[in-house]
Amino acid sequence: MKRMVWSIFAILFSTWAHAHVPPTGPAYAKDLFAKFDDLLQQRRIEGKLPNLEDPTDRDLLHKIWDGEALVGSPPYDESDLETLSFAMDRSGSLLALYGQARPPLLQDEATQSFALVFRAAAASQLAFNDFLAHQPNAAEMLPANGAKARGGIEKMFRGASIFLADPALKEANKIVLVESLRADGAALAQSISPDHRQALIDLFVPSVGQLPMPAQESLKIFMQKIKAAGCDLWVC
Repeated sequence: MKRMVWSIFAILFSTWAHAHVPPTGPAYAKDLFAKFDDLLQQRRIEGKLPNLEDPTDRDLLHKIWDGEALVGSPPYDESDLETLSFAMDRSGSLLALYGQARPPLLQDEATQSFALVFRAAAASQLAFNDFLAHQPNAAEMLPANGAKARGGIEKMFRGASIFLADPALKEANKIVLVESLRADGAALAQSISPDHRQALIDLFVPSVGQLPMPAQESLKIFMQKIKAAGCDLWVC
C-alpha cells in the first residue's frame, strides 16, 4: 500500500462540548485514548504497534473504533465540539500511525481508523456549522475557517480514493471504507464548493468496478450524495 501522508487529517475545528455525544463522552474518550497511549508505548518498546492479532490489544482497539460510543449520533450542536474535536484529532493520529503500514500488515487497523476519521469529521462539521450560525461575527470568520475546512476535507476524500484504489486492500476493508463514505460523505461535502465536487467524484469512479456489487452501489450512492449535498455557511 502506498505510503501516505496522513497529517492532512489534523483537527479542523475546535471549541467545547457536551450534548449529542453520549453524556459520558468527554471522560470516556479521554480515558480510552490514555489507555491506548500507554499500550502504544509498551508495544513500541517491543518493536510493534497495537494490533488486532494480539488478543490483549483487540478489545481496546474495538472500543476506540466504536463510533457510536465515542461520538454518538446526530443531531450535533456547538456544545458537542470539544469532544468531537478531540475524537477527530485522535482518530487522525491513529490513521497517521497505521497508514504507514504495508498490507497485509495492519491494513485492518488503518481501515477502521479511516472510518472513525470520517465519522468524527462529519460530526465535527455539523457541530461547527451550528457554532458558526450563532456567531455575530460569522462573516469575519468565514474566509479563514472556510478555506481551512475545504482544504482538509478535499484532502481526506483524495486520500480515501487512493486508499480504496489500492489493489492490495482486502475486499472486506474496501466494504468498510465505502460504507463509511456513504454514511458520512454528504455532511463533509457541504463544505466543498459545488464546482470542486465533480473533480472529487471523478477520483472514485475507477474504483466502482473493483468492488463487490453491494459496495458498488454504496459507492455510487456516496458519489450521488456528494453531488446533491447542500452547502454550509462558508460555501453558499
